[in-house]
Amino acid sequence: MENNCGVLKKMYTKSWFLYTLLFLFCLFLGCLSRNYDYDLYARLIVGEAFLEKGIIHYNDFLSYTPTHKWYDHEWGSGVVFYWFLKHIGTFGLIFLHSFLMFFTAFFVLKTQSLQSKNYPKLLFPIILFLILFSSINGSIVRCQMFSFMFFSIFLYLLEKYRAKNSNCIWLILPLTIIWNNLHGGIVSGLGLIFLYLLNAVITKQRWKKYFIVFLLASILLIINPYGTDYLGFLLSANTMTRTYIVEWWHILVESHSLGFILSYCYALLIFLLSILDSKVNVFNKLLLLVMLVLGAMHVKLVSFSLIIVTALFSKELIKVFDVKFIKFVEKFVAILLFLSMFLVLFLEPFTPRVNDTKFPVKEVEFIATNNLSGNLLTSFGFGSYVTYKLYPQNLIFMDGRYEEVYNDEEFLALKEFAMAKENWREVLKKYPTDVLLLDKTWKICDVIKNEKDWTLVFEGNVGQVYVKTKKLKPKYKEIEVKRNYYLKNAFKNMGKFGE
Repeated sequence: MENNCGVLKKMYTKSWFLYTLLFLFCLFLGCLSRNYDYDLYARLIVGEAFLEKGIIHYNDFLSYTPTHKWYDHEWGSGVVFYWFLKHIGTFGLIFLHSFLMFFTAFFVLKTQSLQSKNYPKLLFPIILFLILFSSINGSIVRCQMFSFMFFSIFLYLLEKYRAKNSNCIWLILPLTIIWNNLHGGIVSGLGLIFLYLLNAVITKQRWKKYFIVFLLASILLIINPYGTDYLGFLLSANTMTRTYIVEWWHILVESHSLGFILSYCYALLIFLLSILDSKVNVFNKLLLLVMLVLGAMHVKLVSFSLIIVTALFSKELIKVFDVKFIKFVEKFVAILLFLSMFLVLFLEPFTPRVNDTKFPVKEVEFIATNNLSGNLLTSFGFGSYVTYKLYPQNLIFMDGRYEEVYNDEEFLALKEFAMAKENWREVLKKYPTDVLLLDKTWKICDVIKNEKDWTLVFEGNVGQVYVKTKKLKPKYKEIEVKRNYYLKNAFKNMGKFGE
């Protein structure tokens, strides 16, 4: 194997070159995505309020339905997103996504290097990791990307302490404060520390620092805008059953993308191979098993399995493939990475990715142009975008903030309405609504078009706009149809989020 990797070993002596290529490849993968996450706009609202007015909201002001105290476990992510959007533009969001992906891979590589000094380093495992990782995390700038990066950092620090008794383990404490204010996924970091602590106790190795770090990190969770109350919310948010949220479904659900299935099967294959190899560290096997179980329960967590596999099981990966194949890949992969820098220029990285086949872009433009103000009922997914574009002209029924703000009763009521259940009219009475922006896939669209009380006034690519018949205007203004108009105004909003 040493001979097969001679060319690559020379390249690895220049780490800056290697990491530059990896970042360019991450940027290339980031530019491939044409997909913004539904919840991005809710994050930008929070970021705008904080950076422009210095405000952190504790109560919802965007909805007309009953809500509870706003526990925003992603408030820091919103600040970061808005800063990049404001100062760099839409390409800033793509750059941030690429940055988080790169540093996740960077610390995976650093952890990988701790496993064996004599074993040759390979680009193949990390490139495969990035391809699979980006395939299941393709939506630009999701808050969970911070959790994946910090998880890889925690793994590196814990492994370095296990291998070298390094004092770098104490860096986990300040990182806990930062991670905790960026995303609720901090619980995965605490879980990782606990597993290392448990292993140290069982194997009678040094465990005291693990224990102290775990204890202090748990205490540091109270450093957030909500104080100790946040701990109860964090516990409930990470243990609740999200029956209607696809990414929290188990791995065998047919609607999941092929990327999730391939990534999970890849991690599972490596685990099975490690079982047959008595030389593989038992704790590494158990750690991967835990991640596989979590990934099987909720596909959102499959990324943790990919991180563990690539960081701790690169030897097992190499055994899967023919040596000649690996030699071929290693010889050309650096060239392909370098070429990705030039390919980026042809992917329109500066172009906003607000897809009008996913978001109600023209429908919202119609509502704004014709000043259809008042309470607006729309889908769970559309809500964040609608609020960002139309507040304060319109208040929404609800959006993707789910457990942060809303009660289960309202979520179920919206579901009953969308499915056109017998009591769908009661929903509109209980929650007085002035405008409907209906997802065209909803069953209610086939029913409400025959209702005398509501009139269809506009239909776009993904939604239909209804107003009350008694408030129907004799004529509605036409909207702009030119693509450049929507590119220019992709992130323009009515604002006032800080008031």
